[in-house]
Amino acid sequence: MSESYGRRTWDREEYAKLAQEGQKSYQESLRSSLTDEQLRVLKAKYTDHRSLMESSMKGLNQKVLATGVSSYKRGRQFGFYCELCNLTFKDNLQYIDHLNHKTHQIKFEAIFDEPLVLDVRDNDDIGAQELEEQYRALVKQFVKENRSRPVKESKPRGKRTQQRPEQSSSLIAQTMGFGSFANVKK
Repeated sequence: MSESYGRRTWDREEYAKLAQEGQKSYQESLRSSLTDEQLRVLKAKYTDHRSLMESSMKGLNQKVLATGVSSYKRGRQFGFYCELCNLTFKDNLQYIDHLNHKTHQIKFEAIFDEPLVLDVRDNDDIGAQELEEQYRALVKQFVKENRSRPVKESKPRGKRTQQRPEQSSSLIAQTMGFGSFANVKK
């Protein structure tokens, strides 16, 4: 803040500089307070995404938390804590969203001087032969998995000859009219 005629005005550049220094000081203090072994463990914790999700899900349905207005709080409190960002989340979904967020990736890169997500391979460096081999292998695997099962061909059935019982020309059948039913179906 700068003063002119007894009034304070907001100096955006000054506050941006203070905020930048605050971020750097936390990252530097985190680096200086941890040994190399602790930094390696911390790095391994945040690079192994599967174990991180398992550890966050470990306490699922065991803790009941009432969330407030904000989704996170500074410092270590009851909930899901991110050591890199010094934030505590009251909900594991918000914690997972934070782990996938750009701010967490930026803090990781600032502390460890390497990207959280490694894009190691550039697709332009793949040879045409290697690409063709991978393509053929994927097509073979797809065909093998989605191959339709062979349909069993049924043997053609011969026509059945219907055996009709001998018609008895009984007096009752003639008077009831049963004899005419068989003639209609022909």
